[in-house]
Amino acid sequence: MAHGLMFHHFCDEVHPKGQGAITAAEFSALIDHVGRDRILDAEEWLRRHERDRLGPEDLCLTFDDGLRCQYDIALPVLRRHGLTAFWFVYSSVFEGNVEPLEIYRYFRTVAFSCVEDFYRSFFAQAQAQHPTLCAAGLDGFDPDRYLSAYPFYTRMDRQFRYLRDRVLGAERYDGVMMTLIREAGFDTEALRERLWMTDDQLRILDGEGHRIGLHSYSHPTVLADWPIERQEEEYRRNYEHLSGVLSRPPQVMSHPCNSYHAETLTLLRRLGMRCGFCSSMHPVASRTPLEWPRMDHALLMRSLLQDRKDSMGG
Repeated sequence: MAHGLMFHHFCDEVHPKGQGAITAAEFSALIDHVGRDRILDAEEWLRRHERDRLGPEDLCLTFDDGLRCQYDIALPVLRRHGLTAFWFVYSSVFEGNVEPLEIYRYFRTVAFSCVEDFYRSFFAQAQAQHPTLCAAGLDGFDPDRYLSAYPFYTRMDRQFRYLRDRVLGAERYDGVMMTLIREAGFDTEALRERLWMTDDQLRILDGEGHRIGLHSYSHPTVLADWPIERQEEEYRRNYEHLSGVLSRPPQVMSHPCNSYHAETLTLLRRLGMRCGFCSSMHPVASRTPLEWPRMDHALLMRSLLQDRKDSMGG
């Protein structure tokens, strides 16, 4: 069926190559791989979506989190291909806050030789600080069953996300991460401009015909666990920020970490959302207009690399 292609991190000589990050050349190759003619501009996707005219081969491009590397690396590629896309941003970082989600990712990218080394340090620190909680929480945990809709996750990826979201929770997770950061002597003060876009850059995207949409205010990883009143505050603050920046109020969105439920969809409709995206291709019963599937770029990279290998007779 019609679906979005989901991108997050890009790398070059300025933006480091963390887990899953791709180069401009790889991004361009992925566009050619899926077929430029299949990819719809953001406005055309919305038109077909509202007229129920999206065909099974139709695709669109989406970018989550308002990252500066997307603007610096992916946008020039889009311009060369003559494409517009959906950009889903969380607003807190545009209003002076520094959210830990990207800070922690950047830290594990530049302070460790590989993500597996970070995981080993993280697991050891979490177990040192919360031995009973971690032992009980991981008792019987099967990484092959957790987040099964994301086949590109490794077993260590799954254990990390389970420990972070389902065992430690936000406050204890922050405590573990800040201990690791202090012990490494890592400076986080100058990272905001390096990691996220600015309001002016959002305006440039908007002026070029891209569609900017909601992705919550502070990007919680388990938004669906929050009371609906708190969820509404997250999305309303996100909506108010983007409405003040863009030439038109946002009408599209994507679910951060795919965390939502039926009440979340109701409040998003009240905010005027016309089209929304999940973060996997996992089947959804009675899919609504706010639940279009998306394929992660990691799966596309696997397909591209396999095709290259086949063409070389490997």
